[in-house]
Amino acid sequence: MAAISSAGIGSGLDVASIVSQLVAAERGPADQRISIATTRANTTVSALGNFRSLLASLQTASKALLPGTGGTASGLGKLTATPVNSTYYTATAENKAVAGNYAVEVVSLAAASKRASDLYASSAAIVGNGDVTVAVGGNAFTVSLVDGANTLADLRDKINAASDNSGVGAAIVSDTGGARLLLTSRSTGTANAVTVTTSLFNTTVSQPAADAVVRVDGFQTTSSSNTVTTAVDGLSLNLIKAEPGTSTALNVTLDQKASEQAVATFVNAYNNVVKFVASQTKFDPVAQTAGILLGDSTVLSATQALRGVIGGTTDSAGAYKTLSALGITTSSDGTLISDPAKFNKAIASDFASVQKLFSADDGIARKLEALSKRLLADDGQIKARTDGLNARVKDLSKQQIAVDTRIQAYEARTRAQFTALDSLLSKLGTTSTYLSQQLANL
Repeated sequence: MAAISSAGIGSGLDVASIVSQLVAAERGPADQRISIATTRANTTVSALGNFRSLLASLQTASKALLPGTGGTASGLGKLTATPVNSTYYTATAENKAVAGNYAVEVVSLAAASKRASDLYASSAAIVGNGDVTVAVGGNAFTVSLVDGANTLADLRDKINAASDNSGVGAAIVSDTGGARLLLTSRSTGTANAVTVTTSLFNTTVSQPAADAVVRVDGFQTTSSSNTVTTAVDGLSLNLIKAEPGTSTALNVTLDQKASEQAVATFVNAYNNVVKFVASQTKFDPVAQTAGILLGDSTVLSATQALRGVIGGTTDSAGAYKTLSALGITTSSDGTLISDPAKFNKAIASDFASVQKLFSADDGIARKLEALSKRLLADDGQIKARTDGLNARVKDLSKQQIAVDTRIQAYEARTRAQFTALDSLLSKLGTTSTYLSQQLANL
């Protein structure tokens, strides 16, 4: 049987404790260095992620001060369209609309085309075998009736299920005399009239297709639907009830509260960026601690660029060329302070100039939106800095693995050395005891 041995048994030397302490001393500095560097890199990546999020919010707030795509309403310059009497129509306004008053007369509403078939005893009545071609606005499709599937109900179902149905709904309507197939165009207007071609039955018009007719300040416009977008550029009229000969006033005005709120959101988004950077780059002389982004060139350069835009001038704006002219000033800590009264006064005095201050080619919101876009781009500075830090974390992980491998070898080597020493000391002890005994016997 093999002998069971343990380090330190022979001489009484505590090999396990000695090896453990030596390994800890060897591992400690490397582990500490890698741990500190990894924590700092991960913390910086997290801080940069928060910075990116705040910049994205600032970009969104800046966009809200620019005219929307295709003239859609933005926060700044949003218009409201209010009928004096909403019985006949409602209205919405895009940014390209012009504030003013209009007289609107709803002459007639758009209607969907409807055609009804001959009268049958019931929905189960046999229509016959053959093709039925239905067209809506020139787009036609055909269904076929055959033995076993040729009732009025079958015809309804085939029309509704047709994959190339061009926009017509089929229903069966019944009265005391029997049942009819009713075909209804899904779109209003004369261009979407329903026609039926078949030798199996006849159809008659139960409701003619009609275009909506509206007059604005006496000028007449037609529309295939009851949503009229061509009467006044930038205005959409949603017709409800026709009343020929009756004009209702429509007031299109600037939504001052929406503009004020859009600017307030913009100011808040910018201040959030400034406050975050301040908190992450400060140094506490008492505690001797520094913010994780202190000295970070990427964040510092981005912040300086933002401040440059905020404090800049828009030469093409007109009467109001700076934010301070609107009552938006910079405080000692770099955040913006807004004076709503002064801002509203500027809007009332020269809204066009206020709008240009933000949205002109050299406007503040325009430049901030573009700057934020560059900073947040996949090839931008923040992304590059983040990628570099993530690569650093991976490298540190590899370094940790290398340290673990080296320490394992060191531990094995040290344990072997002290085990050998323990064995040697044990032999020397045995020899010493033997010699002592021999000398005693002389």
